[in-house]
Amino acid sequence: MALSLFDELGTLIESLSARRIAVTGSGGKTSIIIGLADQFKEEGVLITTTTHLASPRDMEYPFDEIAIDPNNPPKVGPGRRVLWAAPDSDKLGSVDPDLLEKTSKLAGYTLIEADGARRRPFKFHNEGEPVIPPWVDCVIAVVGLSGIGKRLDEETFHRVGEYRAATGSKEAWITLDTLDVLLDHPDGILKGTSAHPVILVYNQSDAARDEVVAEALRLGRTKKRITAVLAGTCRGEV
Repeated sequence: MALSLFDELGTLIESLSARRIAVTGSGGKTSIIIGLADQFKEEGVLITTTTHLASPRDMEYPFDEIAIDPNNPPKVGPGRRVLWAAPDSDKLGSVDPDLLEKTSKLAGYTLIEADGARRRPFKFHNEGEPVIPPWVDCVIAVVGLSGIGKRLDEETFHRVGEYRAATGSKEAWITLDTLDVLLDHPDGILKGTSAHPVILVYNQSDAARDEVVAEALRLGRTKKRITAVLAGTCRGEV
């Protein structure tokens, strides 16, 4: 029986002895975090962000506790998934980085959403992001393969203007060549990850043809900075 995406991810994370994990990119970061929180629940999971998360008013988080006092770190015991963030207008924001580092040492696992993509399958990083704490053990970089074959515009590509300005791209459509450019560009998929092992996850692979998924996997495996490449699908995309 084939392993699920989260079974494969969990096995990889354990092989890296990674307990504190930053998740970056586009096309399903929050879904990846929710799935991993379930995967590691037995040992206790702290979930947070170094940028922003949707407010619980707008997103029904399936966690055991939501703590929004940035000065009062929650206790994360075995069998619990605890979201900790700061109130920030209509979203949740980051807590003090030093306090987060200390709190992360007491949790079984810590999962950090380290940038935003406004639910687009592709993105280009802005100055100052992703916000990856130097103490994390690995980075999961997410790309949504549902974007392949769609128009390269604001509906599918977060910061498309910055991408075109930086690369000179005149592409009308997102293709595997677009993906290859983003894998190599300093402000692309791997930005800020040079100090950490990187697991590249192609989410939404059921929305792409088999040959597209195979070529995307091949492209990822040619990049020496990437530790492992996976493809799969998260349900309930956010």
